[in-house]
Amino acid sequence: MNKILGERKLVFKPPDGSPPRTVIARFGHPEPESNGIWCVDVEVEETGKPGTTSRAHGMDQAQAILHAFVLLDAQIEAMTERGSIELSESNAPVEPESADEPEAWRFAPRIASEDDSSLGSEMMLAKVDVLGERELTLKGKDGNEESVIVRLGHPSMSRGYWRAPCEIVGPKGAVQRRSGAGEDSIQALTHVLYLIPILLDSLAEDGEFHTREGATGHWFPRILIEDQPSKAAK
Repeated sequence: MNKILGERKLVFKPPDGSPPRTVIARFGHPEPESNGIWCVDVEVEETGKPGTTSRAHGMDQAQAILHAFVLLDAQIEAMTERGSIELSESNAPVEPESADEPEAWRFAPRIASEDDSSLGSEMMLAKVDVLGERELTLKGKDGNEESVIVRLGHPSMSRGYWRAPCEIVGPKGAVQRRSGAGEDSIQALTHVLYLIPILLDSLAEDGEFHTREGATGHWFPRILIEDQPSKAAK
């Protein structure tokens, strides 16, 4: 990352009581690519682990930054499956965090953790058309097996942008709900399909996935969204 536009220092607390670890999330300045698409590099560093880098894209600088926030939130959220995340004291808010507000560490709470109260306590995709579903088995190192279901919903227009919802059910019945946002339905689907493997890989940290047909892995390939099509010649 050549130019850092902003960063947020966080604290990761493992559930086993081991010492907390520092996590730093950064995003860079929007930069235009040769095809006219704007990109923003994001990076997450955790003490004792190699950093992870990703790249978000958008039709303009603002959308690229927004998508960078969505990617950062997804990566930090994945870490909460194996511990808790808090703001560092250097970033602590002046007022105590309200239980009714999204976690203070989030970059884009209205996008990455949008709460649609009309859905009640039912699963998010119960009231929309399911575009696709994959049933997986997560086999832990101890030999225990748990079911994990990934559902992808049809993209729809919401608040001026396209949104493609997804939910991951399991293990232990836990439900993760996310959505990808985009200028059009294809871009929204691309971003949600980019997020799904990140979330699944975090669940498989202490085991491995198998498909219903017996293949190893979750079979959600990582999408190289930095490879954007060039503009058509005039």
